[in-house]
Amino acid sequence: MAMDDLELVARGVVEGALHGLHRSPYLGFSAEFDAHREYQPGDDLRHVNWNLWARTDRLYVKQFKSDTNLNLYLLLDCSGSMACAHGPAPKWRYGARAVAALAYLALLARDAPGVFLIGGGVRDQVPPKVRPGQLREIAALLDQAPVHGQSSLALELDEVMQLCRRRGIVVLVSDLFDDVDAVFRGLNNLRFYGHEVMLLQVLDPWEAHLPERGQYEFRDLETDERLRTDAAAVREGVHRDVTAWQQDLQRRCVEAGFDWLTTTTRDPLGEVLINYLLRRSGMT
Repeated sequence: MAMDDLELVARGVVEGALHGLHRSPYLGFSAEFDAHREYQPGDDLRHVNWNLWARTDRLYVKQFKSDTNLNLYLLLDCSGSMACAHGPAPKWRYGARAVAALAYLALLARDAPGVFLIGGGVRDQVPPKVRPGQLREIAALLDQAPVHGQSSLALELDEVMQLCRRRGIVVLVSDLFDDVDAVFRGLNNLRFYGHEVMLLQVLDPWEAHLPERGQYEFRDLETDERLRTDAAAVREGVHRDVTAWQQDLQRRCVEAGFDWLTTTTRDPLGEVLINYLLRRSGMT
């Protein structure tokens, strides 16, 4: 996916997700309603308070506080397992689209998005800033993301914590194929230092539901370990184990106060994000 395409996708996902919502486009992040002022030509119609217009027959727009900007730290897992691609896109590319869309949403709210590519450490980053060209720089980084090797999310989270000095929201986009206890120790450390935490788990459709039948050789994309098996013989057991694993992840997130979102690469990203934003804003 070319850089310009990724930037357009980010804008399209966000604008499509927010279309039809009678709320601020800053839904879900730090922007806070401050006051109303009279509408002036050129104001964004998305900020018009239509309920107030119905009562007063005058147009007013909502103003938001802009002096409490937060940092949004977006962590994209680029380890080998994220290259799995039995759906419309590899997991890392779906994750990159989600990262770009969240970065664009943060910039709409005048918050500072930053991106970290992780996998065997922090491979590359765009520090969080609010500036012209920030989305383009993020898109360029994501477009060139190297996807290979093994991850150690616990160690990578510790490294990110040293880089994320200002409190903000940390979003981990990963398949979470790692030691669960170690991962949550790292996430709890981030929470201890004042960060909000969100986990966005991206799975391949075959990881959630194996094909109903057929002989397949499965290859671990991080270790190259291989296993040949009959899908029908193991499908039910695999689905049961994956469901139990995800339920455990969700339970841990609820207990820790983390936001939790899981999806597959077949799920429309715009719908996934809007459902999350509505839930976060308390509208559902």
